[in-house]
Amino acid sequence: MGRFSRSWELVKQSFAILRSDKQLMLFPVLSAVCCLFVTAVIATGGTILMMPAIASAAANGEQFHPNQSPLFLLGMFTLYVANYFVIVFFNVALVGVANSRLMGGTWTFRDGIELAWARKGTILQWALVAATVGVILRTLEERMGLIGRIIMRIIGVAWALACYFVVPVLAFEDLTPIAAVKRSSKLFRDTWGEKVIGGFSFGLVSFVLMLPGFGLWFVAMVLGGIKGLVLGFALLVLYLLMLSVMMSAVQGIFNAALYRYACFKQVPPAFDAELVTSAWAPKN
Repeated sequence: MGRFSRSWELVKQSFAILRSDKQLMLFPVLSAVCCLFVTAVIATGGTILMMPAIASAAANGEQFHPNQSPLFLLGMFTLYVANYFVIVFFNVALVGVANSRLMGGTWTFRDGIELAWARKGTILQWALVAATVGVILRTLEERMGLIGRIIMRIIGVAWALACYFVVPVLAFEDLTPIAAVKRSSKLFRDTWGEKVIGGFSFGLVSFVLMLPGFGLWFVAMVLGGIKGLVLGFALLVLYLLMLSVMMSAVQGIFNAALYRYACFKQVPPAFDAELVTSAWAPKN
């Protein structure tokens, strides 16, 4: 089975779980809303704190360079950490409820939030680690040449694979961030080997599912002129937001399913065993 066909089937099987429990979509919705709120608060506070420096530079006829301001860099790092915390918090809650659904349990939205709240300290620690690594990788990539950027991209992919099960590990095993990365990496390596090929790509499926939205926008523009352009764009934005929420929930469900397989070699009833076992096909 090809990469897209495999991805498509896995999305359909994950969506079947989502369709039976639509409250799972509340987690990515709240995550997005909280991220916007946190970003607005930090950005507003940071701007107010930097106003004296901006005014001083303007009074001296100089251009203010935020990248050279320690306060700005601190604010950006704080923004990274805060958003990581929010995203992981709701992902932990989502994975908790999804795991319950996969095993025939009856966890509710409140149960997921209570699980994430119980792990809030560990989640904050992980947010600090993830933000630090992310900033370091991005900074090095920006300052290196072409070869250096390629190497940093490879390191970034390796880090992402090593951290693939960090969210369910934080949810169910309550380890420290470093121990969670080691546990996640071991689960991945022991299940699919040290060398893997693509296997599946929810990003590819998401891209294909975006196309109808752009198609409808184009049709509305052709048929309705300026009004069609505006209305079509509004519908496109709404469609993309709904698609983003759905795919985030689907990824959380599948992440929980793969975690169960990696830990216990149990494929949840809603999933095809062959697709799960070959999700990350080992290199020969």
